[in-house]
Amino acid sequence: MTIDIALDRDCSLFFGTPIVTLRPDGAAAVNAGLRRVILERAAREPGVARSNAGGWQSRPDLLTWGGPEVETYRRWLEQAVRTVQRLPARRAGAEEFRLSFTAQAWANVSHAGHYNETHTHPGNHWAVVYYVSAPPADPARPMAGRLELRDPRPAAALAAAPGFAFGAALTLAAEAGLMVLFPAWLEHAVHPFFAAGERISIAANVAITDYAVGPAPATRSSPA
Repeated sequence: MTIDIALDRDCSLFFGTPIVTLRPDGAAAVNAGLRRVILERAAREPGVARSNAGGWQSRPDLLTWGGPEVETYRRWLEQAVRTVQRLPARRAGAEEFRLSFTAQAWANVSHAGHYNETHTHPGNHWAVVYYVSAPPADPARPMAGRLELRDPRPAAALAAAPGFAFGAALTLAAEAGLMVLFPAWLEHAVHPFFAAGERISIAANVAITDYAVGPAPATRSSPA
């Protein structure tokens, strides 16, 4: 099973890396509640340090916090995972599949000068980023606060053919209400954030525990 794109009869793109971007409905109202809950938590709990250089990061227990906004985020996370796992099912000519997975999520609060070093999420299948709050970037710093997804082919940039972006990184601007899902093995980083206010995001690790394509109706699963 491969995820590939046929350019024409004689040429296909292989070694594709699926990147899913979603914008859930009703995000503005939910984000207001998520922002309040996250900032309240940040005010009373010490943060942890992983890839973050500065800022506050919660423990990976956000899915246990409770409350309507967190439960809505949980549903959005499930939708994102189902969206990407539907790709190989459709490739096999099926719309129905069985899926179970576990997930952990944590909140991130960044202020001016904070960033995330290049890293991956070992032991997981998918990484997910959701933006709760993203103040407008400084026009003088167009890369500020952008999520960078690096080309996973280490030698790609050594002989970039004209017209092809071999070796080039994909960068995405933070945008409140945007959810991005990508393989957990994909190297990524966040450029230093420079703006007034807080840049708030929720990150998640997803591990698929059961998956099969078949004629049986898909069963609903939730992150645990």
